[in-house]
Amino acid sequence: MKLGPRVKIGLAVLGVVGLLAAWQGIRFWWYHGYSTGERTGVVRKMSVKGTPVCRYAEGELALTGSNPGQTVEVFTFSVDNHSDANPIMKQLREVERSGARVTLHYRQDLKSWWRCTPEEYFITSVEGVPAAAPPPAAPAPATK
Repeated sequence: MKLGPRVKIGLAVLGVVGLLAAWQGIRFWWYHGYSTGERTGVVRKMSVKGTPVCRYAEGELALTGSNPGQTVEVFTFSVDNHSDANPIMKQLREVERSGARVTLHYRQDLKSWWRCTPEEYFITSVEGVPAAAPPPAAPAPATK
């Protein structure tokens, strides 16, 4: 069976696309979870940014130093799922409002061209979230 020139060009293009897809898949597998760690501080900002097609959550953690007057270092991070149903987003928004000191556990993925977020750090869990305050008790009826 003899293949025509259009079929050969089509197969060559398909082969190149397949090789690029395989290369990106291997690269994602290799760099996913490049490093893990934790940072402690106060969550300063949580926001959802990006175009309607490519939205992502971005946050800032102010790392508190041990010496008074020391400049504050800022750790910027992202979250894999920015929806309101995500428990990590709920916790981050809660600690942002409370101003509590928390420890964020993160995963570092090296840059990928298909990701929307410019950040390499993705939060995997939040530790030290203050418990919700119980509702105030109703006043007892006055007795005579």
